[in-house]
Amino acid sequence: MVRLAGHQWGLVAVVASTPFLFALLLAASSPGLVEPVLGTVLGGASWGLAVILGLLGGAVFAGCLGALSRSPAMAASPVRRVFGLVLATFVPLGLCIVPALCLMLAGPALAVRLERGVGVARTERFVPARELAERLRYQLPRVLPRLPRLGAW
Repeated sequence: MVRLAGHQWGLVAVVASTPFLFALLLAASSPGLVEPVLGTVLGGASWGLAVILGLLGGAVFAGCLGALSRSPAMAASPVRRVFGLVLATFVPLGLCIVPALCLMLAGPALAVRLERGVGVARTERFVPARELAERLRYQLPRVLPRLPRLGAW
């Protein structure tokens, strides 16, 4: 990997710390969310995995920045440099940061549902077609206004 400049390492640090900062913001905005995270293995594991994904995203972003630094065409044009930086940001964002944020939201919610004893998968009961038709028959109006009759054609 090519040596990165100081401001580039700052960008890598911002990308890598995004899940950690998001965890702090979630904990500050809703303190009730911290209890399922710290109290259950599933909630803590989801946040731990999210932080690891954030660090992996930072490493991927550093690799992309290193590849951009080696390219002489990127150094020559400021427009290409900005476009390359935006594309280099989308790679770790899509691969690591967004899944990490989803884990941070879904892990505690799933832990709370499992703790309460609510099943994760809902089972729908089978309703026979005749019973459904009978219910619909009483819910629909008797006469539909201003609709042509099929026999009139």
